[in-house]
Amino acid sequence: MSHHPSPNMPESLAERAAEGRIPARRVWGMLGLRSLLFFSLLLLSALAYRLAGDESPVRSASAWWLWYLTIANIACIVLLVRYGRREGIRLRDLYFFDPSTWKGDVLWFLLATAVSAALVQAPVTLLAKALWGDAGTPNRMLLQPLPVPAIYPLFLLLPVTQALAELPTYWGYVAPRLRAAGMNRWVTIGVVGSVLSLQHMFLSFQPDGRYALWLAVKFLPFALWTGVVVDRRPSILPYLMVLHLLLDASLPVLTLLVSRGMILP
Repeated sequence: MSHHPSPNMPESLAERAAEGRIPARRVWGMLGLRSLLFFSLLLLSALAYRLAGDESPVRSASAWWLWYLTIANIACIVLLVRYGRREGIRLRDLYFFDPSTWKGDVLWFLLATAVSAALVQAPVTLLAKALWGDAGTPNRMLLQPLPVPAIYPLFLLLPVTQALAELPTYWGYVAPRLRAAGMNRWVTIGVVGSVLSLQHMFLSFQPDGRYALWLAVKFLPFALWTGVVVDRRPSILPYLMVLHLLLDASLPVLTLLVSRGMILP
């Protein structure tokens, strides 16, 4: 590890918290921000669809979730920069970027990726089969057609902003500050990981109980795992951000294919 402790570690942040430079409402606000933004954008869109005479406005609005995600990501990045400055911390510190630890980080990253592969796909598929008897049903609800010109900007905007915003907001900003305020390590991972998973329900919500449950818990094992890994090895966060970018780069592609008439299996 680096010879100099990161200013974004809980023990370094404890002094700033004691000085009142990290208000609790800011930390909890950042924890809930993404879910609040997702749902607000979806409801505004649903209202527009309703006023236009759409008979299922919430379902129609949920089709635009990749844009809600992108907008929320940009808001998170802006706030990470702003709050970081107020606390005397650079964005790279929030990302735990440390080139001096790369050899150990790569080994951790390979381990984390191997476990992540199992934790991402298996629960998503098994839960879908348990709820519907078919793994493809919720994916067909999730990925709906959009006007093709609205998809192209997402090829760049979505994966880049997602990498820079999601895991850094939860594990780079919120978690270390909850720890600095005295919260137990495992409680912090449980609370932050649960919100990280639950946010997906607000992102592409539809009035369907099974679908809402699937969205809310399908990424819970993966979310908790990322929390454990970053807690044990903070400097792995930039590598997980790159992995996130690569994983989410497929979403606009799949949406484009669906919009051009492809039927998901």
